[in-house]
Amino acid sequence: MADLTRTIIKKNLRTTLEKLEDLKSDLEALKDDVENESYSIEPYEGKDDLTPYQEERQEWLDNVSEALGTIIDGMDTSELEGYVEE
Repeated sequence: MADLTRTIIKKNLRTTLEKLEDLKSDLEALKDDVENESYSIEPYEGKDDLTPYQEERQEWLDNVSEALGTIIDGMDTSELEGYVEE
């Protein structure tokens, strides 16, 4: 195994943190799209209420959005960022 120098570790860490930020951005965009899809569900023309299928779909979308939010909130890289700056 090659010796890991501080420079190599910083470079790899910086690259990994950049990838995580890109992934976080992608997840945030997906969450926004899922929320917009959920909000766009409306009763069919001439109806006052959503159908059971529409309600189920909206609930599923809301659950996906919530799960994405939990993942996004857990992606705190600030503790590692200090090691890149040293």
